[in-house]
Amino acid sequence: MRKKFLALLCVFAVIFAAAGCAASSAGTEETAASENGTGAKNSGQTEEAESGTEKEEADGAEDGAVGEEAAGTEGSTEGEMTAGEETAETGNESAAGGGASQAESEGAPAEDGTEWEWQHDTPENHGVDTAMLESLHAGLDTFPILTSVIVRDGYIVDEYYKEGYDADSVFVLNSCSKSITSALVGIAIDEGYIAGTDVLISEYFPQILESGDENWQKITIWHLLTHTSGVDWSDTQYWDAWRGSENWVDFALSRPVTSEPGTVFNYSTQGSHLLSAIIQEATGMTAYEFAREHLFGPVGMDSAQCSADPQGISDGGNGFAMNVYDMAKFGYLYLHDGMWEGEQIVPAEWVEESTSLQFKRSTGSADYGYQWWVRTFGDQGYDAYFGQGHAGQYIFVVPELELVVAMTSDYTGSTGIYWDFMNSIVNGCEAGV
Repeated sequence: MRKKFLALLCVFAVIFAAAGCAASSAGTEETAASENGTGAKNSGQTEEAESGTEKEEADGAEDGAVGEEAAGTEGSTEGEMTAGEETAETGNESAAGGGASQAESEGAPAEDGTEWEWQHDTPENHGVDTAMLESLHAGLDTFPILTSVIVRDGYIVDEYYKEGYDADSVFVLNSCSKSITSALVGIAIDEGYIAGTDVLISEYFPQILESGDENWQKITIWHLLTHTSGVDWSDTQYWDAWRGSENWVDFALSRPVTSEPGTVFNYSTQGSHLLSAIIQEATGMTAYEFAREHLFGPVGMDSAQCSADPQGISDGGNGFAMNVYDMAKFGYLYLHDGMWEGEQIVPAEWVEESTSLQFKRSTGSADYGYQWWVRTFGDQGYDAYFGQGHAGQYIFVVPELELVVAMTSDYTGSTGIYWDFMNSIVNGCEAGV
């Protein structure tokens, strides 16, 4: 297995060298959003800069083929991989087994009233193959992964950082933000702000009723959660026009419905943004404010920030930002059915529904839940779910293995390499059990 993986890495190294692939320089200040990239302000609110349309190959096709149904696509501000961090020359301060500078700790994260923090332990103590980790790091050295954290049994057993990055570096999650917004919808339903997923969105957007468009009047929150609204609002075609519009919600609502709601998968950040607008209309708080009170605060995701549209509506489809430790916390929260230190943060039923198959796509290697992708990894085909953002921002969860992997990257090629990384990690966990 290791020889096969190393051979594959060599192939990718040659490809990257020929393509001149390297992490791009961000140089974005934390206090402002530049013309070409979005920095994440310390206040948690940033204005989104205009951006070009870029592709998010969410289908996981190993051949890198991209099609509107075969791959989700998203536009993303150039250089928005980091906030307040400069991209460094390729190199790393990797930390296999939790890092040489990290203190090892016995026992899972404590529930003794002290401030929660990640605990570290050796991979061997948690059935993770160290030979696999060595091969993984060799591959990451040749690839524009910027940070990576592997959690098993509640412990960080491996970390990797390119030079210039560390556990405090904040990254815009791009479409991985959608999984955060999904959690907020579930919390809002549980708190009684929203009646359920079958609610017609016209309840929150009266202009739909005023338009008299019968197709728009059929669209529910479920359709937005699963990208099956039938609205013609593909990111590939309309990203620039939408993000450059004076009112993102009005632009989205102006698009025609071209297929029966619930029948066709059409990945679109505009639909996810409407979910954020619904949260604000239902709760009286922006999605970011709601998250700080009901999610980020209770879980201690202190690095979390969010940008907003021209009307101040949180960019729930593309604008959340945080560090890799907080990304891993979010995955760990979902691994434990939305429970955090004895408190139910996200309803367990919602975690189950949103990370289960809700819509089976006709192409691609991943299907869809509620703003989460679902597929299997490893030779044994372990069920998994993941949030994915443009340029390689990931939160993977493999429940049966008690495994969470968070990665940030600056790469816009085929997603197949990420599946190779995850298959290797999953198989390495199997080998050590």
